[in-house]
Amino acid sequence: MESNTVLFGAGFIVVGVLLILFGIKKIMRCSGRAIGKITGIRETEEYDNEGFKYYSYSPEFEFEADGQIYKGVGNNAYSKSKKIHIGGAIKVYYDPKDPHKHYTKGGGAILPFLGIMFIIVGLICMFTA
Repeated sequence: MESNTVLFGAGFIVVGVLLILFGIKKIMRCSGRAIGKITGIRETEEYDNEGFKYYSYSPEFEFEADGQIYKGVGNNAYSKSKKIHIGGAIKVYYDPKDPHKHYTKGGGAILPFLGIMFIIVGLICMFTA
């Protein structure tokens, strides 16, 4: 049983390292910056573990890169649509070679953050085995 826990922990560490590497690559690739305009609100219907339905809201936006307009959906989701101001500004980070690849505030740091969490869980598994 102890060897399974060590393998489980090592698996978490490997996944964590990969998440960090992919996140850093995404951040480095998306070196272009633009101020986008919030054009709408995307409503997403979700269910929690107990089957209760709830909604989350993300800003829809557009931004300009190299004279062309690109559209996207923000990485942050809110529990209330009132927090999103249509017509407001939003920071967009995009890949200058392919502006279709972009993210907004919070979207670039999520993979490294999850990677760190996976590594912590992996270490806990390995050292408590």
